[in-house]
Amino acid sequence: VADPGLALVRRYIQSLIAGDETAAYAALGGTSSDRSLDLKEEAFLGKDARITSMRVSRVDTSGETIDADITSGSGSYVATYRVSNGPNGPTITQHDFIKV
Repeated sequence: VADPGLALVRRYIQSLIAGDETAAYAALGGTSSDRSLDLKEEAFLGKDARITSMRVSRVDTSGETIDADITSGSGSYVATYRVSNGPNGPTITQHDFIKV
């Protein structure tokens, strides 16, 4: 069975790589006019970026935490996403990354 949280995070990252901010904001549960949302991964996600692996690191009743290894022209990164189950389906409610 496909994991909807993993699929959402993959869509979010691929949207940023493709330059589709509208789809990226939708994965965060908002729109580009929502100033509380930040597409911080744009700092390193260019057309050359690739997801090298993804894994669910934690699951609980409210959602899951997903780690993604990403390689781009500016280096290798580990990004962590908190996906929460909401009334309209899963959304990314927290996201951070570190360069490794």
